[in-house]
Amino acid sequence: MTDPYTEHAAAYAAHNAVAPYNALYERPALLDLAGDVAGLDVLDLGCGPGITTAELVRRGARVTGLDRSAALVRHGRSLSDACLFVHDLADPLPLADATFDLVVSGLVLHYLRDWSAVLAEVHRVLRPGGRFVASVHHPFSDVDIPSLDPHGDYLDSYGVADTWELDGTAVVVRFWHHPLGAMTAWFTGAGLALTDVVEPRPLPTTAEIYPEAFRRLTARPAFLLLGARRLGSGAR
Repeated sequence: MTDPYTEHAAAYAAHNAVAPYNALYERPALLDLAGDVAGLDVLDLGCGPGITTAELVRRGARVTGLDRSAALVRHGRSLSDACLFVHDLADPLPLADATFDLVVSGLVLHYLRDWSAVLAEVHRVLRPGGRFVASVHHPFSDVDIPSLDPHGDYLDSYGVADTWELDGTAVVVRFWHHPLGAMTAWFTGAGLALTDVVEPRPLPTTAEIYPEAFRRLTARPAFLLLGARRLGSGAR
């Protein structure tokens, strides 16, 4: 199956840099939840085009990033001096135990049918007391749009297909709907104590630049942010 993030990597990177749902909504909320990262060892799990990675570097973090798209990794390397490499999250992370103070993951987990293995890996590579912050599709958003909901049962997990336009081409993007209860169960099952459940608001400037997107995002959230901590002591 063709990977749209590889086939349309340049168009996706350009879109992600400025699109309101990314630049004025998800990314600011994720970075806000990450907090002060100066001096921290940070893993960007599914770093995509490297835009969040570059901002973490700018804020003083030592960042490692990974993504399964080689084309997006190449783009990310052009934005910062972070250590970026190609890796599929279906496989164990090629990283040592207790290496990171913080793991961030922006709009990645909903591409996985089951989060248990990757969250176990997040737990493994975090230092005791380290934090994990992630953004995902808000589970209500999947059932709120009829065209995205072929199933109809919110409490089940099921595959969803959405259609985007990139490079003037209709591109089908596939992900998974999971109810909130399944998400939180995967966190706790991996030994991560849930600390934050955030339904973000778009930046106020969105109202002037993208009024329709601002109206939609203030009426119904598109994304959900989850924060967790690996229990123990020792991390800053």
